[in-house]
Amino acid sequence: MKRKVTALVLTAAMMLSLAACGGNGAKSTSSAPASEPVNSAAEGSTDASGKEEQPAAAEGKSYTINVASTFAPEGPVHQVMEEFKNNIETASGGRIKVVIHPSGALGGAREVSEGVHAGTIEMGALGCEDFEYYAPEYSILEAPYLFRDVDHFKNFLNTHGDQLFSEVQEKSGIITSAWFYRGARMMTSNKKITTPDDLKGLKFRLPSIPVRVSVFEAFGASPTIVDFAELYMALKTGTVDAQENPPETIYSYKYYEAQKYLILSSHIFTLARYITSEEWFNTLTVEDQQLINTAWKDAAAKVAEEYPDPDATYIEKCQEEGMEVVTPDNQAFMELAAPVVEKYNQDNWKPGLLDLIDSTQ
Repeated sequence: MKRKVTALVLTAAMMLSLAACGGNGAKSTSSAPASEPVNSAAEGSTDASGKEEQPAAAEGKSYTINVASTFAPEGPVHQVMEEFKNNIETASGGRIKVVIHPSGALGGAREVSEGVHAGTIEMGALGCEDFEYYAPEYSILEAPYLFRDVDHFKNFLNTHGDQLFSEVQEKSGIITSAWFYRGARMMTSNKKITTPDDLKGLKFRLPSIPVRVSVFEAFGASPTIVDFAELYMALKTGTVDAQENPPETIYSYKYYEAQKYLILSSHIFTLARYITSEEWFNTLTVEDQQLINTAWKDAAAKVAEEYPDPDATYIEKCQEEGMEVVTPDNQAFMELAAPVVEKYNQDNWKPGLLDLIDSTQ
């Protein structure tokens, strides 16, 4: 009987925690005292049955880290999380468990960032969407045609990324524990796109990121905001005509089933960020903090060696699924994007950021 009662209490706590993560990001409450460790029964890294709320961690105590991912459970971005899980569970001798919740199982980018910000979710994996929510003056990385090529992008992050992420953390309470090059955002469509004129009148799906919407308006497209979780069906039903994402996402979410052309626009270079709740992290021992930091860095470095060019890998996979690759006149797109980017630089972004990017070799 005691076991049944305990199971009911833990189930109720999990349901309350999930409700908090999917709503306004407020902290959930639990009937268990903060000093009592909770040992998770979940062993699988892709368990999407619900987040388990954990009390403050102490040295030598067992606890579970939930990683709320907005990415699909395949490919290098997800592989970094699997490597982290293996690293932390091995290094801790099984004392610390990691449960990965992929494909937005605990919510989209906003819900994940709000949960990590509030401390109701320990860790997450997303892009830079939280910049727009908590530190919009740093959302410059979402601007199209900002970097010359992938090397320029990586060099900027390797040189200035730690400082940029630290400044965002001061405003958001979200730690960037590691980052991984996810790929260049490229357009897909059922119409061949080579110049901005080809975008005129197209219902183009975009996330709700102002600078990106403004740039695509300058291209002549008709930006249409569609939630990422609804994008596949929006393409299949014709609610939108086109979209943009890295090749890994295009392949993982099977957009090739609804789109004929893959346009190599490479208009934004993107990263996956592996984020940690600062509020939760501060409850850990120094030893566990170091253990976690090392586990993330090692995981990202290992997968980066295995996937030096994820774009090439997934462009080929998309071609194998029948997509036709198109090389557009990117210079024509850049010329239209430049004045929009400059206006956002003057009105919205932290002074000096654009100059810092331009001066990076």
